[in-house]
Amino acid sequence: MESRTGPAPPPKSAEPALQKWKLLIGLGGVVALVVVTIIVLWAHHQRSAARAARRASGRYLVAPDNIDSATSDLRRAVAERVIPGAVLAIGRRGRIAETAGFGRVGWKDTDDPASPDSTVYDLASLTKAVATTPAVLLLVQDGRITLDEPVQKWLPEFEGRWKERVTWRHLLTHTSGLPAGAKVRGRAPGQRLENMIETPLGEPPGIDVQYSDVSFIVLWKAAERVAREPLPAFLERRLFRPLGMHSTSFWPGLACENCAPTQLLKTGEVYRGKPSDPIAHKLGVPTGNAGLFSTAHDLARFTAMVANGGELGGVRILRSDLVRELFTQQPRAGHRTLGWMAFCPDEDPTPQDRCANPIAYGHTGWTGTSLWVDGVRGIWVVVLSNRSFNVKHPPSLDSIREDVFLDATGLDTTDEVRERR
Repeated sequence: MESRTGPAPPPKSAEPALQKWKLLIGLGGVVALVVVTIIVLWAHHQRSAARAARRASGRYLVAPDNIDSATSDLRRAVAERVIPGAVLAIGRRGRIAETAGFGRVGWKDTDDPASPDSTVYDLASLTKAVATTPAVLLLVQDGRITLDEPVQKWLPEFEGRWKERVTWRHLLTHTSGLPAGAKVRGRAPGQRLENMIETPLGEPPGIDVQYSDVSFIVLWKAAERVAREPLPAFLERRLFRPLGMHSTSFWPGLACENCAPTQLLKTGEVYRGKPSDPIAHKLGVPTGNAGLFSTAHDLARFTAMVANGGELGGVRILRSDLVRELFTQQPRAGHRTLGWMAFCPDEDPTPQDRCANPIAYGHTGWTGTSLWVDGVRGIWVVVLSNRSFNVKHPPSLDSIREDVFLDATGLDTTDEVRERR
């Protein structure tokens, strides 16, 4: 019969030491578990206490219910396939309360998720509000120009009937008399830009409000002349780098893997990293009307700086008086401010009308982007999307962007809009 043998038992003299060792190990595990439990419970207590204190004092950056409502708006738009995806940032003055991504950069389940930190969007006309306008204000701040001096002083090739009367303020407020757009002519980018600057005025400056890409192209060229360096480099040095906007740039190129596509080419390839704006695209170089790309994270920092009076994290970018001009409707400019515009959805103003009771200031972009700041409470909202990707007729996002802002600020469920009247 086969015999089985097991491991030899430890010597009797070793058994007490082994039992003590096991006891110590067991006690160590219990102590570690108790310590971890205490830490977790203390952290939970601290969060609960802070939440209760904020609730009691009304010190939430943005009410959680408002954030939930705003995120639900975008989540619904993605679920109903209005847009393939979007990113959102919400904050108050110089602090960020929420960033979130919804859906994907394309319509396929295999496309990358939309990320507020890494997905780079074509900002379209937000370029005017985030790049061109701040560049001009920085030149004013430096004492190099004044808003009411003729642009022709710095850009003598900007000549023609009435052009000697066009000021920086006229161009910023779309009251220069220049048309909305113009045909891009010329073989080389320099020649195309020169021809654009030669676009004649349709009427004297200061008469009517005409939203004009041409105005901001002229602004860009004139600002470069004053800055004595390419404006992308100027903005990187004076605005983007100081604010930590490391994913913001002009024309990142088709190789930009993090860029959300805006079109599907006939070849089946996605178009991304270059502006979808036809004028900016045909000019072929960075210009003031469109062509800037960025993330929700970066735009949140920019918007927080503006909502905080021109300073963020101890870094002063713009003087507070210049920031206030972004929240001030200009004379004879409808609801336009300096490079931005007032937002009063209940009034539905024409371009020539002022907002009687604006609830915010900011700008929008054709690709489905927007930036709005509540000038009273300092609450701000950034929405980025690529509504134009692989669709015959890009849907209007006006109502969605409006709902997101109203829900985030709580103005949709309170009487505050009426109170501001």
